[in-house]
Order: sequence, then C-alpha cells, then structure tokens
Amino acid sequence: MKIIKYTFWLSSIIFFGSLRAEIILDGKIDEEDWRHAKTYTSFVVTSPDTGEKPKVDTSVRLLSRADGLYIAFENQQARIKRSRKYSAKDQHTSADFNVVSIDFSGQGDSVFEFVTTLGNGSMDGVYAQGNQFNDDWEGAWDFKVYEGDHYWYSEIFIPWSIAPFPKSVDDNSSNIRVYFGRYNIGEGEQYSFPDTSSSRQDFMQSLHLVNVSKPDKSTFSLFPYASATHDINQGGSKYKLGADLLWKPSVNQQVTVAINPDFGQAESDELIANFSAVETLHSDKRTFFTENQNLFVIKDTRFELLNTRRMGGSSDTAQGAPTDINSAIKYLNTGQKLDLGVIAVLEDDSRGVLGKKFVSSRWLLKNEQGYLGQMVNWVDRANIDRTAITSAVDFGYWQEKVHVDGKILFSETRQNTTSRGTGGIFNLKYRAHRQWQTKLAIVWLDKELELNDMGYLARNNLKEIDLTTNYLYIPKGDNHFFRQYDLQVDTTYKSNFDNENLAQDYAISLTTKTQNNAKLIANFTYESSGYDDLITRDHDSVFLPGKQGYLIKYVSPYGGRLSYSLDVNYMQEGVEGWANSVGLSLDYAITDKAIISTGVSRLKSDDWLIGSDRGELMRYHRNFDQISVNFLWALSEDQEFSFKGQWYVVDATEGEYYTTTPQVKREDEQPIDFKQSQLSLQLRYRYRFAPLSDIYLVYARNGKFYGEGDMIKNNRDIISQQFDKPEDNLLMFKVRVMY
Repeated sequence: MKIIKYTFWLSSIIFFGSLRAEIILDGKIDEEDWRHAKTYTSFVVTSPDTGEKPKVDTSVRLLSRADGLYIAFENQQARIKRSRKYSAKDQHTSADFNVVSIDFSGQGDSVFEFVTTLGNGSMDGVYAQGNQFNDDWEGAWDFKVYEGDHYWYSEIFIPWSIAPFPKSVDDNSSNIRVYFGRYNIGEGEQYSFPDTSSSRQDFMQSLHLVNVSKPDKSTFSLFPYASATHDINQGGSKYKLGADLLWKPSVNQQVTVAINPDFGQAESDELIANFSAVETLHSDKRTFFTENQNLFVIKDTRFELLNTRRMGGSSDTAQGAPTDINSAIKYLNTGQKLDLGVIAVLEDDSRGVLGKKFVSSRWLLKNEQGYLGQMVNWVDRANIDRTAITSAVDFGYWQEKVHVDGKILFSETRQNTTSRGTGGIFNLKYRAHRQWQTKLAIVWLDKELELNDMGYLARNNLKEIDLTTNYLYIPKGDNHFFRQYDLQVDTTYKSNFDNENLAQDYAISLTTKTQNNAKLIANFTYESSGYDDLITRDHDSVFLPGKQGYLIKYVSPYGGRLSYSLDVNYMQEGVEGWANSVGLSLDYAITDKAIISTGVSRLKSDDWLIGSDRGELMRYHRNFDQISVNFLWALSEDQEFSFKGQWYVVDATEGEYYTTTPQVKREDEQPIDFKQSQLSLQLRYRYRFAPLSDIYLVYARNGKFYGEGDMIKNNRDIISQQFDKPEDNLLMFKVRVMY
C-alpha cells in the first residue's frame, strides 16, 4: 500500500504543477512565506446573526502561487472545548470546521466551497445561480490539520486546475472573490469574513474581492479505472476497464471525455417508501456528471431541467432494465461576460434495446449585477419512437437588499403527436435587515409542460403563489434561557389550469436555541380543504377536507460524545382521521475516529388515503416503521470503513374503497390488506492513496418483500427472507486513479 501511495502522491504533484518548496502542506503554518501572505482577521458572528466580534480569534492567510491558492486558518480554542469527530466525505459533521468559498471569475455566477474539519473530514460543493448549493461536485484539492495548545490550524491547497475561469486580460480579470468561515461547534456559532453567510440570498455577490495572478497554461488529467462486480446469486462476474480524460487547452476551457465509462456508484441511494404520484428525485454521484457541472444547473424545488440520473438509467422497456453508457463528452468555455457549455451522452445498444441519445447546450451572459442565460436539451428515445426538446431561459438581478431571479420553461415532445408546454418561476427576495428576510415566489406550469424525458418535474398543471418571511430575534445578554428565536411563516395559494382550487398551505415554525446550543422546534401546519388532482393518477380530481398538523422536536447540542434528536408529530391524514409519529436519532462517538449513528421511527395512522393507477381511492389503517444503522471508522488518515443498513416496513390493514359519490360506493368490496418492506445493507472499504484516486471494496445485500392477504408475514420472517434470499447480493471492487 505504501508503494502505491507514494507513487501516486508523486503523480499528483506532477499534475498540480511544481510545488514551491517553501510551503509544505502539514497544517503547521511555520514557513517563512506565510509571514508575507495576505491576512484577514475581521471576523464577525453570523450565526446567530448578531454581527458582533467573536469571543475567540480567527486569522486567515492567503498566498497566490503559479500552481494554485494556499490558505491557512489559525483558530483560537482551548483543547478541552474542541470537537474532533470524524466524518466521511461530504457528510454532515459535528466537528469544528473551516470554510473557504471562492468565486474564480469574480462575478458572482459560481462559488466553489471547500470545508476542512478538525476531525480530518472534508466537504466540497458549488453554489450556482439563485444561491443553490450542489454538494455532488468533488474537486482535486488537499488539506492538513494540526493542533496546538491554544490554537488549531488548517492548511489548504486549491490548484488553479480545479475549475475553468476567464483568461487574465487586464488587472480586473485577475480578481477573485473569497469568503472564509469558521464553525465553533461548542459555542454553536459561525464566524465569517466578510460579513455574510450562505443563508443570505446575496451571499454569492457579497464575497471579498482579492487581486491574484492567474496562470494561463494548459493541463491534462487522466482518470483510468478498473472495476469488477461479482453477482453471488447468479455466480457470474462482470469486468470493466475505461477512463475519463480531462483536458484544459487554456484556463478558460475544459473538455471531459468518458471512454467506456464506469457509471456505477459506490454509494447506495437512501431507501424511500413512496406511494404518491410524485417521482422521487435522487442525486447523482457519478464523476462525469459532478465534475464542474454547475453551468448546467437550472433547478427549483419543483424541477430540474437536466436530471443526469436519466442517462444510463432505466431503459425504455417493460422491465426497465438499466442501460450502459457507451460514451460521453462535455465542453466548457468560461469568459469574462459569456460562458458556454455542451454535454453529449450516448447509451449502448444491447440486449435488443436501443440506447437513448442526449445532448444539452448552455450559454450564460453575466455581470456583477445579474445574469441571463439559456439551456436547451434534446433526447432521442428510439426504443419508443419519442423525441423531446426542453429549454429554460434563466435570469437574475440583484441590489443590496433585493434579489430577483426566474426561469421561463418550454417543452416539445413528439410521439405519434406533437405536444408543447410552457411554464415559469419568478422569485423576489427582500432582506429588510440582517435578521429579517422575505421571499415571494410565483409559479405557473401548464398542463402540457413535460420535462421528465431528460429532467425532473414534480408536477405540471399548477399555478402557485408562495410568500415566506423569516425573522430572527436575539435577546441581549446571557441571562436568558433561549439565546435566539427564529420564526418562519409560510403561506401558499395553489390552483390548476382546470380552475380547481387546490389545498392552500399555511405554516408557522418557531426554532429556539438554548444557551447550551440545544434546539427546540415547534411547527404548526394547516392545509385547507381543496382538490387533490394527483392522487388518482390522471383520473378525476378529488375534493378533500382540510387538515392540520403539530410537530415538536428537540435537538441536543453537538459538542459531546452523544448527540440525539427526538420528534413527535400529530397530524390529520386521509379524509377524517389522525396519525401520530415518533422519531429518534442518535449519534455516538466511540472515539473521535469511530462513529455510530442510528435512527428509528414509527408512524401510526387510522386513515391513510392512497390512489391506484386505475383511479381508485383506498383508505387503510397504517403502521410505518423505519430503522437505520450507520457505522463509520477512520482506520487511518487515508483509509475508511463504513457500514450502512436501512430497513422499512409499511403495513396497511382494514382497507375500504373511498368515493365522493355515495351512489357508487362499493359496500360489498374491500381492498386487500398488504405489506411492503425493503432491506439494504452495505459494507464499504475505501483507500484514498492520492487526491481523487481511490480503491473501493464494497459488499451490497438488498432484499424486498411485498405480500397481500394470506401472503403477509410477520416482521421477523420478512427480515429473515430478505437476508436469506436477497434480490441483490454483490461484491464489487473498483480502483480509480488521477494522473
């Protein structure tokens, strides 16, 4: 292992460029060059958002070199108050951590975030238009942490090759914008320079301007991979070899090519029991679709114009078997005022199934006060003789307290006939002062709008107005039991293009934080009577009475070995019934390097209303139980072992058909009782021997159960069957290297 590690450590140095000997990435910050670095010390408290000077000092130094940016944090903190718990890549952390955010173009269109934790964990991601964060992105950067008696340190290296950026033409083009943050877990506080935070709508435009010397040189990276999958159930194995190539002919251009790509994921999706008519949206962890993908991100809570999980996903056959991707290419060009991008993906024709073809193109005009862009997608689904074109024009404009953005949507699908649809989303955000923010959203999505061929659309046929206001109150002094009160009020009006008034939503949420950083959350929701036009799956809409719900949740402080949360929910469900649920989650640090996390929940309802594809409505008594267990162990600085287990069961009994027309009520029939369950287990070993160079060994075991009437089993027998006769029983090996 050591030979492999040092070989590829040398390769990564060649890739990053010749590192100057004066800076050794060890976290100690004792080289002479740090004395001449730009230094930033004017941090303020931004959570809670008081704007006050922190009680402890934070200092950041910045060096710009030919190979990249070097950043060093000095964090004043007594040893006894530090939290060092380990966290996996891009996993929520309860350790103290530092944040670096960089806008490489200096124009507020994309901001890259890099996080280092005292527990030697890391996170990264990208903020795109509308301050939307995507944590699927993963870049080739490095860091080290070091502890002293009164301070702890993090030393970070971010190579220029990590992202395309405009060429340096004059002094102005050599500007970048930066943000430095620190989270003090024990105190429950966030410190920021400059005075902003990612929770504010103007975060991307509020970063500090820094003049640097950007290089103008080409780079080339090769990511070969090899993978092997052994199906224990079938007794067969599958082997793949391939590579990703990343070429930057100049600093503002990037070409990514996938040759015989391995688009498998080493991480499993979360188990979700979805009985609604709305599709579950999963994130994408595949490298080709996360590497500098932010230009192609046009999304809202209701839609994504480009959903890359469609590519190499289910085939257009009755069985929906997954398809392989034959080849893929992506081109990016980043300019001072104009960004351009193209993605093309070709699926493989195999097993008598014609693969799909995807093309996405994007342009974006930008300046320091706003942007205007467009994305156009095209997909050919030859197996079902269907083509689709989708497009979005997105725009944004901001001033000191006002932020406006929106998207205008269009779709055209051809399959026997041609269908065209339109839609739009408009957002107005106003920040009266640092503790009061308001947002107005206006949405229209007509009945013919279709984005799901290449994107994601939760629903169409919708007209919606949403008004949300958030106010933070912070009492002065430390003699109050609660140190802050966060009140949020939300009102939503909804209807469809059939002139049906859908249920209107009203919500009030109060989050309080105690002096020891525990949280108490109270939430009240009310849903008025109105039409539900989704539950019958494209059949007649159903008018349902109003509902209300109450939630109380307690979240313990994060700083100790044990942290937990407990929530109790009591809400109306179905037609006239009630449901109650209890959820408990626990995180326990056996050591700073070994963490176990568990979660259990139970929901019990006496009136669960669901629909079928035939337009029938059924009411059930329901029990819904969920259990999860995760174990994470940092074997060394470069090695990690994890276990992930999830199980759920839905038990529906005492069913009856429901109709709003009494004369067609089916008194003599009852829907059959059913039970559905799923089990997912994964063991994973990961060895990272260089930046973006990993060895994975994964064992996955997944089982499902569905039974009706006399075929229903008890939970013990279900778990035994899922484990003894799994649907998936796979052993996987994968190695990926960055040259």
